[in-house]
Amino acid sequence: MKHIIRAVALMLACAASSAHAQSVQYAGGKATFDGKCVVCHQAGGKGMDGLAPPLVEYPGKYAASDEGRKHLGTTLLYGMFGPIKVKEKTYNFKMPSFASLSDAEIADVLNYVVFDLNAAHGNAKPFDAAQIQALRANPVDGSAVHRQRESVVKSLGL
Repeated sequence: MKHIIRAVALMLACAASSAHAQSVQYAGGKATFDGKCVVCHQAGGKGMDGLAPPLVEYPGKYAASDEGRKHLGTTLLYGMFGPIKVKEKTYNFKMPSFASLSDAEIADVLNYVVFDLNAAHGNAKPFDAAQIQALRANPVDGSAVHRQRESVVKSLGL
């Protein structure tokens, strides 16, 4: 009887694990996120109070506009520093540049954040490597990315 109970428990655990894995549409992006971003933004993009904002709402809203998409891409490429507010909480840290990642890796991470971590993403379409390559053609610094964010937040009424 104990063997049957253990077998059933194991099957349930495997089924739960498979169901979770199936909910991830952008596995490559998740792998990169888990290796590079999770230390600050935490598992599932929940954020860390005072340090790194959550990524479970705003990126989905940003991705539905051209200006927001540009901001998401430049944030990963060039980093960002300076205080920001997300839902009345303030975060102030220096996000590093991830320009050493390939264009495809950055697009995959953005797709993971926008489509796997955000339930609402409007009419956003997936990012692709060509979009990231185009952003690399016009490098900016982290303070310019911060100003860009202010404009996106204002235009989206966040």
